[in-house]
Amino acid sequence: MDFSNLLKTPIVDAHVHFGDIRLTDEVLELMKQSGVGQLNLVSTISPKLVNLNPQALYFKARHPGQVYVFGALDYSGILGPADRALTIPLANQVDRLMALGCDGIKIVEGKTVSRKQMNLPFDNEVYADFFARAAERGVPILWHVGDPEEFWDWDRIPQWAKNHGWFYDDSFPNLESLYLEVGTVLARNPTLKVIFAHFYFLSAQLRRAAALLDRYPNVNLDICPGVEMLHNFTANYDRARNFFVKYQDRIIYGTDSGASAMLGGEPHIDMEVGLGRNWMVRHYLEQGETFPVPPDPLMTPDDRPALQGMALPPEVLSKIYVGNFQRLAGPAPKLLNRSLVKEELERLARLVDATGAPTNPAREVTKALGL
Repeated sequence: MDFSNLLKTPIVDAHVHFGDIRLTDEVLELMKQSGVGQLNLVSTISPKLVNLNPQALYFKARHPGQVYVFGALDYSGILGPADRALTIPLANQVDRLMALGCDGIKIVEGKTVSRKQMNLPFDNEVYADFFARAAERGVPILWHVGDPEEFWDWDRIPQWAKNHGWFYDDSFPNLESLYLEVGTVLARNPTLKVIFAHFYFLSAQLRRAAALLDRYPNVNLDICPGVEMLHNFTANYDRARNFFVKYQDRIIYGTDSGASAMLGGEPHIDMEVGLGRNWMVRHYLEQGETFPVPPDPLMTPDDRPALQGMALPPEVLSKIYVGNFQRLAGPAPKLLNRSLVKEELERLARLVDATGAPTNPAREVTKALGL
């Protein structure tokens, strides 16, 4: 992929996945070749490992000025079984993550499969104190809610999604029910700072997206693909480009880099796929011509047409690439509290020991960092 005709400008990739400390150098090389100066690691929950916070904290410890971390929650005190002496209420986890040196919180629990498995509605009282605490402290949340609307429609779902088993029947929560839950949370906590991942899957409903942003000034949208988002923008080109210009202060760059490695077996960053995804999003924002979607197991094969780039002005791109994210997460990544990180790694390690997981990344990270 040729990045030479793209802007040489500061960029934060606000949506990067990372699950194995052996991939640190590969991720850094991908970002370097993509022109990305800083990245935000979005940690996620894990059935056996509690969460992937240890890996993200390791990366941040090794590259403190380059790496933001949005930490994941720990549901062991809710979903159990776990030693209650090791569990922390969700609201107190807001304080804990910030004290560790995290820059925000990642919630993937709204992804359709996770929401079905956990069966914890966001408007349930189990979350009430958590969202209230995050709003009170001004902690940004990068929140994944739902999936592309075509995932519920067999006639519309693309082949690559079928390949991953992402068709949802009536046993899964539907998109509108998830939006209702989130709407209740926002109504209760109107100052909550949120970045909805993947444009909140409203790329085909720009009026609705605009109404959401108008009603809640602290709500933002990231443009991490789902390639359906770029197809929807292309199909409604003028309105979409006008939306980006009007809401230029509320849109945040991200690529979902590392997602394919999380789904695979042996950990490895496919550099060609990663570069293709970074190039696609940047080219779409910066250039004006029509171009095809690069090969990517999470985007192709797909029989939809080529994409039409937006050719946004440099001042708009600067906000999308760096300014909007740093307004929420800070002008530089927070420093880690190493003594508290050591304590947290030990807590997580003991929780993971009880699950019988074959590996314990919390112990591996403790050793790798010399804590």
